[in-house]
This record gives sequence, structure tokens and C-alpha cells, in this order.
Amino acid sequence: MAQQFSFGNSVLHFARSDGPGGFLWKYLASYLAVAVCLTALSYALFQPLFGIWFSIVFGYLLMLILGVMFWAVFEAAAQRRLVRDEGFSLRIGGDEFRLILVGLIWVGLGLAAQIFSIIFIAISTASLVYALDNPAGGAIAVLLCMALLTGLWIWIGVRLAPASAMTVRDGRVTFFDAWNVTRGRFWTLLGSYLVLAIIVVTMAALTWYFIGTGVAAAIMANIERFQTAIDAENPLMLLSALMQFDILAPIIGGWMFWVMVQGLITFMWAGPAALAAKTDPRGGH
Repeated sequence: MAQQFSFGNSVLHFARSDGPGGFLWKYLASYLAVAVCLTALSYALFQPLFGIWFSIVFGYLLMLILGVMFWAVFEAAAQRRLVRDEGFSLRIGGDEFRLILVGLIWVGLGLAAQIFSIIFIAISTASLVYALDNPAGGAIAVLLCMALLTGLWIWIGVRLAPASAMTVRDGRVTFFDAWNVTRGRFWTLLGSYLVLAIIVVTMAALTWYFIGTGVAAAIMANIERFQTAIDAENPLMLLSALMQFDILAPIIGGWMFWVMVQGLITFMWAGPAALAAKTDPRGGH
């Protein structure tokens, strides 16, 4: 069913997207499975068995590459669903490598924005202090510049937000063409992201509340064991108490649940920009 670009559809596009059923649970289960594998690999790579230099150089480099690929693979899967209405699939191909290029452009823009911000704040502050002949004006200048620049970067970020979705939609890197897709849609997109931000913060807070409650309950149920280890001043006994199944189960279970929540957040956050690209008034190809 074709969707119109609107505030409500933008916020809920992740839930209203068309395509074969079962996408979300497959996406989240795969997200968790790959995250577990990467965590296990990271643990193995940084063991003393491989040597400190091997771990530092090869280990960090490999995990950086795999982390980027992890993001690209699941971002591409989400965009294919949200933009093309496809079923769930994970692969390493053209979509993924094009999204990595999009990510590199974002990194470059972020670095340029930081450099520009530092120079702009320094020049503006110095000019205002010199004009007012009052050093106290420097603090006001910094706050004004930061507010101005924050608004500017949010505006640019929202206007270019559909870059990934358009790249997957068109099968080529179309980063700056996203500017045309969001013309006249800035406030709708910004409002959608603000609502999603509130939802995301609420989800994260509730998730960590329940995880913390579960872990605390497990610890309190074994408080005598911990107290005995502490009274004996025996680190090995304390470690043994911590490694019990009824302590580890809520910790590991909570971590796995949090990873799946992160996957859901990633999918939700892609919705507004994907809908903007999908409903491009100029048409897509």
C-alpha cells in the first residue's frame, strides 16, 4: 500500500512498511546473532595468546573493519525493506559498499563541521571581546555561536538524512541529491526525529531499568555468598560467586536483550528518511 509523506507515516514507517511478513523478528534475531559472534571474536583476538602487538594492531583493525561491515549490512537490509519493500536478506554486495561510501562522506562532513566550528567560535569570540573591550563577553559569544552552529548542523543533517535510503533506492551513491528530496519537508522530518528520540530514550531507560532490577535481584538472592567471600577477603571466592549461573544469566540475558533493542532502534530511526526517499515527488529509479 502506497504511503503519503506525513508526520504520522514518517514516525511509524518502520511499522507500516510493505513487504513479506516476518521481517522484524528475522532482522532482530540476526542482529543479535552477528553481534554475539563479533563479541566472541573480539574476546578471542585480545587474549594474551596472540601477543600484545597482534591484538593492538591486527585486532583493532579487524574489529574496525568488521564493525563497519556490520553497520553496512544491517543498514542495507533495513533500507531495502523501508524503500524497496523487500523481504529480509543479509548480504555483502553493491548496496553495502555504497553505504560505506555514504558513511565515509558523513565522517568527512563531521570532521569538516568540527574544524569549521572551532575556527568560527574562536574568530567570533575574539571579535566580540575586542569590540566590547570586555572579556566577559567571550562567554556569551561562545554560547551564541554554539547555539547557532547546533541549529545549522541539525538543519544540514536533516536535509541530507535520506542519503542512505536514496543510495539503496537508486543503486548508486546519491548523497547530496538528498537535499532536493527534503525540500519543504524539513519540519516534518525534524518533528519525526524528535518524537523518535523521545521514544528511543524511553525504551533505553526502561530496558536498563529492567536489566538493573533483574541483576540486583539476582545479587540480593545470593547476598550471603557474597558476604562470606568479602568477610574471608578471598578474591577467588568472590569471583566464583559472581560466576554462578543465577548471577550470569540475568547479566547475559540483559545484554542480549539490549542488543536487540539497539537493532530495533536502528530500524526505527531509518524510517523517516526512508519514507522521504520513497515518496520523492520527482520519482525514484
